[in-house]
Amino acid sequence: MIQNITLLLCAVLTLTVSAQTVNIEGDPYGGNPYASINDAVAASTNAADVILVTGIHTESVTIQKSITLRGTDPSADIIQAAASPGSDGSGTRVLSLNEGAFTINIENLGIRHGNVTGNGGGIFVDKVTGSVSLSNLIVENNYASSNGGAIGLAGTIATISECTIQNNTSNLDGGAILAAPNNASGINSVIDIKQSLIDSNTGRNGGAIYINGNANFGNDYLIEVNIENSTISNNSATSASGGNGGGAIWSASRPWTSNTAVGNITLGLVHATFYNNAHAALNKSGLQFGSAAQTNFSAYNSIVVAGDDVTVKALNFANTNTTDVINCILGGLNAAPALVDDVNKNNQKGKTATFAGLTGTLTDEGGSTLVLPISESSTADDYCTAATGITMPTIDQRGYTREGVQDAGAFEFGGTLSVENVASKDNTLKIFPNPAKVILHLSSSNTITRAFIYDMTGKRVFQSQKINNNSLDVSQLKVGLYTLQVEDINHNWSSNKLVISR
Repeated sequence: MIQNITLLLCAVLTLTVSAQTVNIEGDPYGGNPYASINDAVAASTNAADVILVTGIHTESVTIQKSITLRGTDPSADIIQAAASPGSDGSGTRVLSLNEGAFTINIENLGIRHGNVTGNGGGIFVDKVTGSVSLSNLIVENNYASSNGGAIGLAGTIATISECTIQNNTSNLDGGAILAAPNNASGINSVIDIKQSLIDSNTGRNGGAIYINGNANFGNDYLIEVNIENSTISNNSATSASGGNGGGAIWSASRPWTSNTAVGNITLGLVHATFYNNAHAALNKSGLQFGSAAQTNFSAYNSIVVAGDDVTVKALNFANTNTTDVINCILGGLNAAPALVDDVNKNNQKGKTATFAGLTGTLTDEGGSTLVLPISESSTADDYCTAATGITMPTIDQRGYTREGVQDAGAFEFGGTLSVENVASKDNTLKIFPNPAKVILHLSSSNTITRAFIYDMTGKRVFQSQKINNNSLDVSQLKVGLYTLQVEDINHNWSSNKLVISR
């Protein structure tokens, strides 16, 4: 049975009162209230337990069991290692997910101010051989003295979806993410990055992502990184011009035991947008690959540009085993294979961001993350005319339905938000009054965790900060027709038409 265990902590500091709660759905352990997230994790003995986190919590959390950690709004429900960011490795990590065959879900939370000696300043996942899902997180202002300023993933299967990973720093490689195999885990690693924004992170090499073939501890195993419907922008690799570079990605593949020519890393791009990533050596500013062994590489329906200067190389194909490139708009290149020029594959190279139609400004166009929109009738609009031979996503970075001939990159101009009611059979959403003027009431068989309202162009005009008493204040919305989407505690989504009147 599911019920709530609630902790209310009130701290009075110079007349300021703050509240935070930690709930275990079901309260089966009689531990109400829990004094910390760690206490709630320790009390849990059921893999299906969900720990609900509300407010700002300053602690370093360790998880070594199957569990779900869930907030409602990542801008308000936050776990932080300290009250302010640090950059000397003297502090603590925010989340440590440790070794075992566990299923761990981290959802709708802010993760910030990790400051760790080692890997993964915000989150470090070490040999979790079940699965790890990081969903709708804001991971920002974390620091690692080694690799993976925001997130470190070693020997695991993980999905990063609808996350914003921004303004993180590593002293070594992977300003945002370290991805590596680990033969102690006994599995091949698969990292899926979907509908996410990785922006303005800094590392020595791999300003955004460092994929480490791990010669010392792991190259008996494979690592696959898939980037889909995601934007990687404005990241910087800080090594000198003679360094490895990779303002966006540094992939250091190693010879795999059964094949000494092709390495143990596979990197795939599908509807990805890369923009304005940088390194001191212009030919190493975007995606860069190490020479120890070839990285298996493919790209579909993507925009990979450095900006409007094609002397800055967005993609260096040297040291890749490139299996396919189709429907891509590419900036300055090094060592491009012949297949890039195959007219049947519909690629254009040596192009600028402006040519592709990128505005260059991150904006809120609906969905969980900011995007780099393209302009109407630009080259990227309705660009993807060649068959890819693989199954392509039907949505864009925002979760909007792609239309007709798909656009290149993570954003679909003219994409629409589905208004189809997708409620599960055990959840019936009712809203009243409808038309609404000031307050909209929600009724559902399951607890509602968050709500979004979109106008008829598909632009998000409202996002819930909290669902208080199953009601929303819609007084700021203009008169008109809208779409309401809500998510319940079981991740079921429901949609309803909403009319605002005065």
